[in-house]
Amino acid sequence: MNSLTPKFKPQKRGFTLIELLVVIAIIAILIALLLPAVQQAREAARRSTCKNSLKQIGLALHNYHDSHRAYPPGYIARGVNPTQDSTFETGPGFAWGTMLLPYLDQAPLYNQLNLNLDATVTPNIELADEAIPIFRCPSDTHQGVFSVTDGTNTYQLSSANYVGIFGYGSLTSAPGNPDDKGILFRNSNIKIRDITDGASNTIVVGERSHQHQFVGATTVIQADSTWYAAIPDATRPAGMAMASMTEGPASLILGHVGQGGMMTMQHPPNTTNHIANFSSKHEGGAHFLLGDGAVRFLSENMNYDTFRYLGTISDGNVIGEF
Repeated sequence: MNSLTPKFKPQKRGFTLIELLVVIAIIAILIALLLPAVQQAREAARRSTCKNSLKQIGLALHNYHDSHRAYPPGYIARGVNPTQDSTFETGPGFAWGTMLLPYLDQAPLYNQLNLNLDATVTPNIELADEAIPIFRCPSDTHQGVFSVTDGTNTYQLSSANYVGIFGYGSLTSAPGNPDDKGILFRNSNIKIRDITDGASNTIVVGERSHQHQFVGATTVIQADSTWYAAIPDATRPAGMAMASMTEGPASLILGHVGQGGMMTMQHPPNTTNHIANFSSKHEGGAHFLLGDGAVRFLSENMNYDTFRYLGTISDGNVIGEF
């Protein structure tokens, strides 16, 4: 005889609200733990790319030296003697980066340039905004094209992160005559034999971020550099407390390891309160290419005198650990 008693059917049980919140919290904690590791891995990859780019630039510099028996000039300016300031420059302005193009797989771009003409005229200026990845550090994002003016015309230039080592002295009042020479300055013609401090003790190229935070400023300041040229008569705010001070064309493509006189500066790597300093988006310092082709990451806490001595080719000073 069939029972009329209904059979028990167990109800399907889902997550309670509390259980769901616990699962979400666990997932959030896991993400919070993993995200820094992922970000660190990505930054490590970007730093590696930056270092490798500088190594390629170092190889290009050596190949240029083999072909021309000298390093390229920091930039070219006609009709000036070494002691004259930047206001005497009339062009053409082409920088060391332009001279290296054939050695960086950029011969087609180089061949479109007419080096007998100024960098600011056609057809040259139409090529000034060409992005060249090897001149950019991937950690310094949001770069592109920036503008400078000579007081009459405005020019669009491609941003870059690597600037030549001028030495110790002013990039504007004596861009062709550093107090202590680096390898790259106006109309320079430095040979390997001139580096009496030793190629392994001399920096040639260093990093610079495209934005700086000057002392006393409430916003970041554009501090873009370029591979292309030192545009004659271009001026930009120098930074520091002297807001009215400006730097000239050389600051677009070179950096110094300090200067004396009215505007004394003694800043190690990763200082962003002057437009001509070296800096990076890496934590703790910046990459530098040495004369022997090695690339070193120099700490922002390194001894300043050591940094200054590294930036000159024949000061004869004993260099400490770096």
